Amino acid sequence: MKTLTTIKVTSPELKPASVTIKSFYSYCMKLIRRLLLLTILAFTVAERLSASAQTNLPAALRGVHRIVFLGDSITQGGDYVTDVECWLLAQGIQVEVLNLGLASETASDLTLAENAAHLKKYGFGRPCVSERLDRALTATKPDLLFACYGMNDGSSLPPDASGTKRFADAIGHLRAAALKAGVKRVVICTPPVQDAKGDATQKFHDENLARYTAWLLSKRADGWDVVDIHTPMRAALDAGHAKNPVFQFAKDGVHPGREGHWLMAQEILTQCFGAKLNGVADAEDLFPAHGTEIRKRVHERMGLRFNAWMTQIGHKRPGVAGAPGAKPGLPLVEAEAKAADISSQIKSLMAETKP
Repeated sequence: MKTLTTIKVTSPELKPASVTIKSFYSYCMKLIRRLLLLTILAFTVAERLSASAQTNLPAALRGVHRIVFLGDSITQGGDYVTDVECWLLAQGIQVEVLNLGLASETASDLTLAENAAHLKKYGFGRPCVSERLDRALTATKPDLLFACYGMNDGSSLPPDASGTKRFADAIGHLRAAALKAGVKRVVICTPPVQDAKGDATQKFHDENLARYTAWLLSKRADGWDVVDIHTPMRAALDAGHAKNPVFQFAKDGVHPGREGHWLMAQEILTQCFGAKLNGVADAEDLFPAHGTEIRKRVHERMGLRFNAWMTQIGHKRPGVAGAPGAKPGLPLVEAEAKAADISSQIKSLMAETKP
């Protein structure tokens, strides 16, 4: 007579019993099906949570993983960029921010005559962003690009319509090149103000900046993303002067201090991301606790990445990492390892702010 092999099985669902191979196989298949269903459910929940997180993001940040800032020395100084990144962190938005501003840089290609004064004073002519733009875009592949130029163009180009047209052509080229390179969104910022401090010989400078601002704002009608920094900064400067004749955003009339940078950041955050900043005095105030320490580390991490990326991309402005003869930044892999350590410090400080 043919006999069947039996196996002892113990499970939460089946009491100890002698079962046939056939019944054991059936039981195993049920477990596998349940595991598959649980796996599918887990993926579905994860996808829905991810979709929900994207839906709750400001529209300008959906699908954005890397933001790059281009600009001149005001951007390279980085305080307003740091403040923007602090807001992102405070909102729990995980986006990489790269500051690639370059001191002395213009959007416009200057003639030898226009560059002569800078060459005589500093030993080198102003670099133009067109020299490094393609390399920067290819290397960093940003999803969102901010460009803030005009201050150096305004001091170098003719103070008339021809100068405005050259600035406009340069910004148009930058925007077109970025979109062609695959950048999802390009945001052009109007330039900060130049404070002539009563020097009539410098009055033309901010007049140029005002013309550039008017032209950029007119491009909104053509679908351009433009954040207006100049208009609110001019209004704040004039209001400050009305209360205190020696009020200033920039000691040298050009490079704002922390107060001016925070104003710049506020305009970017409110106009581009819809941030609610009522009552927020500065970037440190964005965090319930440890704001000073968190911002300091964000700025440190930004500087580390700046030196590494500028070295990778290269440029011609002396004295800045990436230029011939300048001290190079770390290789990107090493820089990111150090950046990860700083990120861990930031995360720990932010965790302490939670109840």
